[in-house]
Parts: sequence; C-alpha cells; structure tokens
Amino acid sequence: MIGSKWVFNEKRDGRFRARLVCLGYSQILEVDFSDNYAPVRNDITFRVIMVLRLMYGLHAVLLDVETAFLYGKFEEDIYMEIPTGYKEVYEDPGDDKLLVLQMAMYGLVQAARQWFKRLSDVLITVGFNPCESGPCLMYRIDQEGLCIILMYVDNNLIVGSRKAIDKATTEIKAMFSVTVSPIATEYLGCEIDVVENYSCGWIGQSDLYKNLEKKWQYGKGTTSDRNTKHTGFSCST
Repeated sequence: MIGSKWVFNEKRDGRFRARLVCLGYSQILEVDFSDNYAPVRNDITFRVIMVLRLMYGLHAVLLDVETAFLYGKFEEDIYMEIPTGYKEVYEDPGDDKLLVLQMAMYGLVQAARQWFKRLSDVLITVGFNPCESGPCLMYRIDQEGLCIILMYVDNNLIVGSRKAIDKATTEIKAMFSVTVSPIATEYLGCEIDVVENYSCGWIGQSDLYKNLEKKWQYGKGTTSDRNTKHTGFSCST
C-alpha cells in the first residue's frame, strides 16, 4: 500500500483548500508505476502560435481544467492506506484496511502522464490532430475554421476563429470541469498584449523583471521609472 496525507493551504483570493495527496515516494517502480514522464509545451511553439494569431487575426482564450490530475486513468492496480480522518467522519466505515484507487490522485508519480494521455485521447476523439513537431500541440480544421490547442498540464491556450473556439470549449466542458478566460492576457506567467487590428503584439514577463530587480536591487530602486514592458518580445506582420 502507498501512503497519503492532507495538504492545507490558503489561496491568493483568501480561500482555504484541503487536498488529499498520495505519497509518491512510497510507490515501487514496475509495481505501482512504469513510465512517469509527461510532455509540456515548447517556448518556441508558443511564440510561433502568437505570430500565427497576428497573421490571421485569430482569437485566443485560456482554458483551465479544475483538479485535472483526478481525471487520469490507471494502467496499474494501486492500493492506498485509509486516509487520516476517514473512520472518524463516517459512522460505519467498515472493516476495510485499504482503498483501491479508481482514478489518479495528486502526488502519484504517474499523475501528470495519465492526465496528459486522458486529455489527448479526448481531443483526438473530437477530431483534433497531434502536431508532428510536438505532442502538446493539437489542431483541427473544420467548417467552423481553424482551432489550435497548446497544452501545459491543466493550463491550455486555445487559438482560432471565434466559432471554432466556442465549439472546442463546449466539447471539453462536456468531459471535464473547466473555467474559461475569454481573453488571453496571460499564459504561464507570460503577459500577452495584442492590438485591436492585430498589426502587432507583445509578450513578456515584466513581473519577473521587477522581482529580479527587487531581489538584486538592480538600478537602486528605479523600477518605477523604467518601462519594463518594452523589454519583452515584440512581433508584427
């Protein structure tokens, strides 16, 4: 059996969260897991998609899958100890000594891999094609137009025509619990700014620059006088 523990933290909006996680370090190779790697999006791919967005005037939204790892399916039989508090909460918890996991949980060695495989399978089922240059890039061209999905664990950037994006988000919502940001202004800590007529765009990490300046006292506190936004990457058609 593998172990588990409760993790408590406070989110930035003030909410408190309790999450039961597995103790992945107690898993045994070739018994509880085999492959454990999961691909992530490439920085160059992200920039190329931003250029395509400018060239063809495409829309962009962000799609966040809530508790993504819990959707992963297993290829092994995994047994977990009864969590702390389980028997205290239920009046009749029974005589069970362990739990058989039906779906993946946070903390498992293969959790990220199983989630990636699940999301990829769902997208392929609804007609998306994996790009040969990278498994985290999916695309579909149909009567609604072009739709591109760039995957990074539970954070997904969707670029395409408005109708194609709406169709894709509806299909994904039917399978997972998600939240959609209608305007992609930030992706994985990278700010995105595109002018109305799509003539040019900008991506950068001004917050990262400010934090570095604050940490190393670069310029002796002149951050407020420096337009850090223009230290990013710009492109135009």
